[in-house]
Amino acid sequence: MYGRFPDPEHKENFVNCIRTRELPNSDIEEAHLSALMIHYANISYRLGGQKLTIDSGTEQIRDNAEAMSLFKRSYRTPWVLPEQV
Repeated sequence: MYGRFPDPEHKENFVNCIRTRELPNSDIEEAHLSALMIHYANISYRLGGQKLTIDSGTEQIRDNAEAMSLFKRSYRTPWVLPEQV
């Protein structure tokens, strides 16, 4: 199994969604929000369990500069990612 995609059903669902225009079983927005919750939890944990207030419109952490400093990485030149692509 090592090095191979372990879920042929996932591939089949993806191709079927391309054909039918239906949402896939693992919708990208749902996956994004799930991963975001884990990132918030990790930030809170690193700050000693601080309660974080999230702006649902921007997904940013409100009124906590220390928490926001952990929200994204700082990259070294030349591996800098632009804010907008």
